[in-house]
Amino acid sequence: EWSDVAEKARASAKEVHMGRLFGLMVQKGSELPDSDERKKYKYRVVFQGNNVINQNWEAALFQDMGSSPATMEASKIADLWSCIEGHSMQQADAVQAYIQAELKGTPTWVSLPPEAWLHAPKQVKEWYDKNKGKYTRPVLRLKKALYGHPDSGTFWERHCDASLQSVGFEPIVNWPSCYVHKGLELLLIVYVDDFKLSGKESNLTKGWELIRKHLEVEPETNAALFLGCTHQREEKKNKKG
Repeated sequence: EWSDVAEKARASAKEVHMGRLFGLMVQKGSELPDSDERKKYKYRVVFQGNNVINQNWEAALFQDMGSSPATMEASKIADLWSCIEGHSMQQADAVQAYIQAELKGTPTWVSLPPEAWLHAPKQVKEWYDKNKGKYTRPVLRLKKALYGHPDSGTFWERHCDASLQSVGFEPIVNWPSCYVHKGLELLLIVYVDDFKLSGKESNLTKGWELIRKHLEVEPETNAALFLGCTHQREEKKNKKG
């Protein structure tokens, strides 16, 4: 019960946060033609980051750390690097990126959206029954860096960075979310949950295997939509052949 969580926090002089989750459905790729399979409706549950309180019902304060995704310039450098003879480029998305990371900092408790309780086990569903429920306002501990939490982007970025460095990708100084693997001659650009891997074509498969050692990433594809731009690779001959 939320009141019990708040009371225990006050008694122990500890800070806790309380928020709510809600479902959000949007059309992804709305700018694409109807025939494009990437144009689809996507539903996800998110954290309502603009309405969070602490155990005293005061507005919650966050670390406000911020994140640093790769830039458009970095993406274009990766494109250029892929055009060298014997090189190529592939890209892939992380699977539900943020919740691959642990939510750290102040303990956070959340109330679930009603549709989540509809599919809960019977004994749990009864907790939320408004007529005979065990709780008035049941809450659960949020353990993953869910979308919507003000600090989730940073926790995901730190998790991603640690995972990549552990398999040999070295961060480029003063270029956020950009990495090189010197042994494989690969350049990696990470924009939130979008990965672009560029370099020696014979080493790309090995590069993706390393990335997937600690991160869940969708199957890689050839150059496509990245940072709002559709990329196409083609070869042309100059006047000298």
